[in-house]
Amino acid sequence: MKVIQVKCPQCNSPIQMKQKDRVFFCTQCSTMHVRDGGIEKLDYEIAEFNPNTQGERTYMPFWRVYATFIVRSKNVEGGTFFKLASMLKSGSDSGNVFIYVPAADLDTANFKRIAVQFTSNPPRYPTRLNFGNASRLPAVISKQEAAEMADFVVVTMEAEQPGVLQNLDYTLTVNDTKLVYLPFVRAAQGLMPAL
Repeated sequence: MKVIQVKCPQCNSPIQMKQKDRVFFCTQCSTMHVRDGGIEKLDYEIAEFNPNTQGERTYMPFWRVYATFIVRSKNVEGGTFFKLASMLKSGSDSGNVFIYVPAADLDTANFKRIAVQFTSNPPRYPTRLNFGNASRLPAVISKQEAAEMADFVVVTMEAEQPGVLQNLDYTLTVNDTKLVYLPFVRAAQGLMPAL
């Protein structure tokens, strides 16, 4: 395993990284930066673990995409335009939503499951200033890739019931993107949320 030394652009402290990650966290000044052609300071949040959490703790990175969603037309047969309609206020066909795009290296099935889970039921959590003794999964998806994948998450949510959604013409405009680390524990069945 190759150790890469990086200096924090904020305080110039050395940062040791043992894994390939698009972002690095400075424990001295509590800033987070992304390497994406250059170095950019990131707005981020770290969620607190549920105090009753048992097992090996780790943080999974997500890009929380704040977007405006506008449905221009839809054709729904044999069901309802359910998940997005429940997220948009007053049963409207437009509104603002948070879309959670996992930034970790996940297989397609887990990516879809976790993205839909947190997007359809946005987590509420107290925050903390650092990762404590918990490990964190590397972020492998860029902010730009996450904005593009937000469309995939939205369509995946509505396409879960075959034959229900026939046509959906919409626009999705990304207003803001923030890196959020959510707590998980490693279990026999894989990574499980620990909020």
